[in-house]
Amino acid sequence: MGGHDGTGGSGRFPLVDAVRGLAAAFVLVAHVSFWTGTSALDVPGAVLARGDSGVAIFFVLSAMLLLRPWITGRAGGRTYWAHRLIRIYPAYLLALAGVLAVAALLPTQTGGLGGVGKVVAHLFFLQGYTDDQYQAFTQTWSLTTEMTFYVLVPLIGIALGRLARRSDRVVFGTLAGIGVLGVLLQTLSTVWSRSGNNWAAGVLGRSVFGHLAWYAAGAALALLVSGPRERWERVAGRPAACAAAALCILLVTATPLGGPVDLHLPTPAQAAFKEAAYALFAGLLVLAAMGRPRGT
Repeated sequence: MGGHDGTGGSGRFPLVDAVRGLAAAFVLVAHVSFWTGTSALDVPGAVLARGDSGVAIFFVLSAMLLLRPWITGRAGGRTYWAHRLIRIYPAYLLALAGVLAVAALLPTQTGGLGGVGKVVAHLFFLQGYTDDQYQAFTQTWSLTTEMTFYVLVPLIGIALGRLARRSDRVVFGTLAGIGVLGVLLQTLSTVWSRSGNNWAAGVLGRSVFGHLAWYAAGAALALLVSGPRERWERVAGRPAACAAAALCILLVTATPLGGPVDLHLPTPAQAAFKEAAYALFAGLLVLAAMGRPRGT
């Protein structure tokens, strides 16, 4: 389905598929740079390490594509859930089966299966909450976050639609406040980590609440494209400028302002800056890729 919202909304967005592919490449590059030590190679390494911004792109895309039909009242409940499961679960189960097979065959190198609870947690995307994950499968924490967001999408979309019908100022102001709250919660997660409360910090930092700023950016785009056409055309009329601004923001996060370029803990100020900067970066990049929705 690519750039289609997959939930009953009309129209496709040019280049959104390409942005999704770019986000996947970013995440891959970031993981490779962390585990090979490439991130320590001066400026180029720092830029590669900021490939973790690909996660922010995915979250912004999810909010933009999935909330739009609920905001406009065109979403269908059964269609929505069927698309979510078909899109993710079969491929995920295949990957999980491979991980479990390796864990069972090489228990001394991988730590083994880890018991029924660990397996069940992975079957239902709960590993981000248990913080008990399989070696080389830790990146699936983001699926815990996404699945939680999927559950909340109908409620959030309907609420945003009602607020938008009352006042643009109120709905966008609310999203701005939610974004600020998300940055504060991510900062709190870092404070907890530095004080030794690692489990609670990890759960909060990886949760929907810890990344509210990224989802709020996507929700703002969903509202823009669902509103008056002239407003949308005015905002989306300069894609090159949006892409250039996004690139500049990403380069700034590669400086010490964005925190360590390896897996060490940032300071609370660095965590706050990086979370907010990634929200702006991903929002601008997706905005640049959206253009005018086709078929409307």
